[in-house]
Amino acid sequence: MQERVVQGGLRVGLVGTYPPTRCGIATFTASLAAALTDAGCRIGVVACVESGDAVPRPADVVAHLVAGSREARRSAVAALGRFDVALVQHEFGIYGGDAGSEVVDLLGELTVPSIVVLHTVLRHPTDAERRIVEQIALAADRLVVQSAAARARLLEQYVVDAKRVRTIPHGARPNLAAPPSRRAGEAPLVLTWGLLGRDKGIEWGIEAIAQLGDLEPAPRYVVAGQTHPKVLEAAGEEYRESLRARAAALGVSDRVEFDDAYRGTRAVLERARSADVVLLPYRSREQVVSGVLVEALASGKPVVATRFPHAEELLAGGAGLLVPHEDADAIAGALRRLLTDGDLAARAAAAARREARLLAWAGVGARYRELAAELVRPHRPAPARSVAIPPPRFDHLLSLSDANGVFEHARLTVPRREHGYCTDDVARALVTLLREPSRPPRLERLAETCLAFLERAQLPDGRFRNRLSADGEWLDEVGPDDATGRALWAAGTAAAAAVRPPQQARAARLFDAAAGFRSPWPRANAFAVLGAVEALTTASAPRAARLLDAAVAGLGRRSSDPAWPWPEPRLAYANAVLAEARIAAGVALGDPQVLADGLDLLSWLVQVETREQHFSFAPVGGWAPGEPRPCFDQQPIEAGAMADACARAFDATGDPVWRDRALLAASWFLGRNDVGVPLLDRRTGGSRDGLRPAGVNENEGAESTIALISALQQARRLQAAAASARRSGAVSMLAAPMQRSAAP
Repeated sequence: MQERVVQGGLRVGLVGTYPPTRCGIATFTASLAAALTDAGCRIGVVACVESGDAVPRPADVVAHLVAGSREARRSAVAALGRFDVALVQHEFGIYGGDAGSEVVDLLGELTVPSIVVLHTVLRHPTDAERRIVEQIALAADRLVVQSAAARARLLEQYVVDAKRVRTIPHGARPNLAAPPSRRAGEAPLVLTWGLLGRDKGIEWGIEAIAQLGDLEPAPRYVVAGQTHPKVLEAAGEEYRESLRARAAALGVSDRVEFDDAYRGTRAVLERARSADVVLLPYRSREQVVSGVLVEALASGKPVVATRFPHAEELLAGGAGLLVPHEDADAIAGALRRLLTDGDLAARAAAAARREARLLAWAGVGARYRELAAELVRPHRPAPARSVAIPPPRFDHLLSLSDANGVFEHARLTVPRREHGYCTDDVARALVTLLREPSRPPRLERLAETCLAFLERAQLPDGRFRNRLSADGEWLDEVGPDDATGRALWAAGTAAAAAVRPPQQARAARLFDAAAGFRSPWPRANAFAVLGAVEALTTASAPRAARLLDAAVAGLGRRSSDPAWPWPEPRLAYANAVLAEARIAAGVALGDPQVLADGLDLLSWLVQVETREQHFSFAPVGGWAPGEPRPCFDQQPIEAGAMADACARAFDATGDPVWRDRALLAASWFLGRNDVGVPLLDRRTGGSRDGLRPAGVNENEGAESTIALISALQQARRLQAAAASARRSGAVSMLAAPMQRSAAP
């Protein structure tokens, strides 16, 4: 089975409504089937239908699941048994039985692993609806929700096993194009689309359009989509006709168009490209997933939406404006702003385009394939020491670099030259480069570039500037203390580990010139400690010793509260370096108390940041007691710092627990994290910039990539040392340090 999966033959049987049925779930199932096919899977579909009478059967449909038919369910189970995994769509209303209970029967009879996608997570379910969801959670191997709001609601309102829940966003087909060009006097277009029903709140959109008649030209409002089949069956076109009457009463019939023709995906996307603003005036306060919202962002369009949960989540980055429910005045005001303020509309469209990259079906399909493959190859979580750690690659770091230094940021994988360079990242890069036991010429050249950058950045008083433009102009008079601390760390490392004596001498001069540095900031002192410890083995030892004494005194005092011994009121960034610096100093100074303090703080931090056998790091904004966990965005610098600190603790004590914790921190990059998604980009060797509730920040900047390389270096070193000790039968498990420094 494993060989088949690796070769791309993973067989996935999907269950859900499916074209020619016209509904949102059918569209989703068809799109997911195509994405899985593109990801190398072989797919088949069990189509949910209300009746088996004369139902068309496309070639990829292997069975029909007819509501209320046990025979149809047995046939569906048999058909799904020929696949490796069943991927089941759940929505109330598409399965037979009380509250759709027949989906539970289906799951109970399957002979293959199952993944259930929960398209709706109700805040106030009936007893029957709650029971069905909780029975699904027991029967399925994995549950998928499509937003952070859906995950939070599921875990808060239902009894489910959080370890089985994954968040994978609703996919969308990239539909970006240039903004619509309008002839002089041509009215801008506001668009709502999707199957029509009273929950869409279209009447509030019509009332808002009526308030915009003073604009020149006044906007048109197009409501595209057929009436939902279940609404049509129950009430005919009553709602649509009421909307027509409302538009007539308000005098805007000429500016409100109802397009009730059925249009395929291509035509819908073309219509979306033609819009200036997408309006979602939904009544629902429950909606945790909106396919139309996702498609709007994938089309790069500014959005005005009521405050339903998925809109609040996806529009938080600036892709649109949120308004209260059932408030025509607020909708009109938001539309007016976007239609009259070109800068605001451009910013919103740019934010939508950024979101579009994260929602593409290609990535979503790959995520589902990874999840399915995980179930096909079931395994107990491996001990961290047995995790397969890939060797670090420098390809992406090199691509972020030029003759001047390392560019700080990237858009996806492309360096953002306009953001320039910073001493922080160049210093981190130099330390990481010098850890490599065998450096090919291209890495030596980059190390030389980094050393020259630091020389250029140093001020006459020994401190360092931090920010350099791509044009070679310094953008600050002096950098923050952290930048000088990191530069000291890099200079001390280079003085000890550079290959050529001239480089060692240049690094020693850098270090000596800065060794008088004193700072009130604990992290700046922690970085300085790491540099001083390195420089103790060089000609700079006397100055290094004085710096070490001063910097250790500035690491911050431990709290007297045993429940919160951390020297700060909240966790901030690169937290583990505060413990690592104490460990390094304790060893270098022969001070058992400083060493013990460092080990105690690191043990406490590991405990606080571990959940369910993986690290769950403090987010970019920090964390304090009483705040929710897990929290996001989690940053790679935290995993890199933790791997380094635990490796330092292992080197100091020989306790294999620290080795395993270092490997666990490195495994965070490989998917052993709160979302179950790898940050390592195996194509480039870089790291994504952050872990989000529904995936990752796809940009691959310098800090993240250096943190990844650092963690992989430590993990590989410790694994190799353990293997060598086992082969030789050695009593000691201490790893000869590849390089003593250890924290980005």
